Amino acid sequence: MVKRYDVEGVRSPGGRYSHVAETEPGARLYHLAGQTGFAPDGTMGKDFREQAELVYANIEQILKECGMTFDNLIKITVFLINPDDIPEWRDIQKNAFGDVVPASTLLVISRLAIPELLIEVEAIAAKD
Repeated sequence: MVKRYDVEGVRSPGGRYSHVAETEPGARLYHLAGQTGFAPDGTMGKDFREQAELVYANIEQILKECGMTFDNLIKITVFLINPDDIPEWRDIQKNAFGDVVPASTLLVISRLAIPELLIEVEAIAAKD
């Protein structure tokens, strides 16, 4: 089980994330490779929204294959190319995660490995 909490004396998260995610002793950790906006058939999402929705669908599928859900997420790192996509990204992630608020880091970078990619998300999950 993942316990998430915020720490007193540290600025409250301005977004939907937790300061800390704690796992029980003996939990197995899963480090998910960065997921991008590709569908299983290899096609790339045509715009930011479609790519972001594919990213979270891919993460959900990986977690499912490992016997987990978004509830098992400890930490995510999000890479965006365009800071103007942040509000839309927040909406898409909230729709995907529901009430789950893992510890997270958001970075705006100049580009990803494939120039047409607009978002990449890597994750760490834990399973008791």
